[in-house]
Amino acid sequence: MKPAEARRLAVEHTMVDLGHAAEALAEEQDPPFRVEGEDHGEKLTHVLLAQRIRERIDGGEDVKDAFRHVMGSVRGVLSNSSD
Repeated sequence: MKPAEARRLAVEHTMVDLGHAAEALAEEQDPPFRVEGEDHGEKLTHVLLAQRIRERIDGGEDVKDAFRHVMGSVRGVLSNSSD
């Protein structure tokens, strides 16, 4: 997972565009725009994170704050799953 890629996608694309990309990747098809990643699974992870970030941006949150909040919750989930 590359957090910077999720952030880039959230800034550059709308929720509708990200939804189309997620659908394509879930079907193991190429997304309608460039998404960095080793395989469809990693690309889908980036798009899903971008959707969470974009949702907060669309709700009026600053990009930096939205990114920090989403990535903070991801780190929390990852640290809890390794316990």
